[in-house]
Amino acid sequence: MTVTPTNPAEKGPGSRWERNGIPSGWAAPSVDGMSTHSIVFRIALAVAALVCASTATAAATPPLRPASPTAASAPSAAGFAVVFLSTAGAYARAHGDPARIADPDCVEAARGRYMCSYRTLRPGHSAQCHLVQARWTPQLASAYTVTLAGRVKRCGTLREALRSLG
Repeated sequence: MTVTPTNPAEKGPGSRWERNGIPSGWAAPSVDGMSTHSIVFRIALAVAALVCASTATAAATPPLRPASPTAASAPSAAGFAVVFLSTAGAYARAHGDPARIADPDCVEAARGRYMCSYRTLRPGHSAQCHLVQARWTPQLASAYTVTLAGRVKRCGTLREALRSLG
């Protein structure tokens, strides 16, 4: 099927309409005569356009909500505890920190909102009890965002940790 252009500017020599002097409808641009620099430059422009388009879409999305309700749904409290343990441990290893967290006891107060008590273990030190409140934010740089954290006197369970506050 040949498509006849309606705009006379599309029919000029070297246009997509006329390739090697033969009307052929739409033809993809040829890379035969393009330099490597030109190809790389065009690819870079295309990638930049895609990044700008995705950034504009991301900017329109509220920062504290997943892009869609089904995208990266929030885990259960037990699932969050696993993510919390693994990411905190990985961060500590990556930064040469010997401290580790253990025994998280988490609840999900609302969809994607968690509170956990846990112990921190450091070589040569006694265990410390902590409390953390976090929000599930998979669309941000981290899977979760800590909104509140601090030490408590006891941490056998989250209930014990909260009761030891006051």
